[in-house]
Amino acid sequence: MNENKESKNQGKETKIIKVEVADVSGHQTLMLKPQETIEVIENNADKWIFVDDQLVDYQHVPEIDWNQTESVRILPGLVGGVTNYYW
Repeated sequence: MNENKESKNQGKETKIIKVEVADVSGHQTLMLKPQETIEVIENNADKWIFVDDQLVDYQHVPEIDWNQTESVRILPGLVGGVTNYYW
């Protein structure tokens, strides 16, 4: 009976996604299951999210096919332009 459980588990592989999170102190690389990846993205909704090197709006995260996803990068958004004028 124990052997039967092991065969079922061997047939079902757990999808792992490489998640890189960058911030002002550096970055960290995580290897997460799809649900864990979604949680990290939700905690960083104000950042830029790249899924397999494609920029994705946070609102489109539920549409992603996590079974096909290989990597996610979460980066702070870039801000450009002059904020103070000195004339």
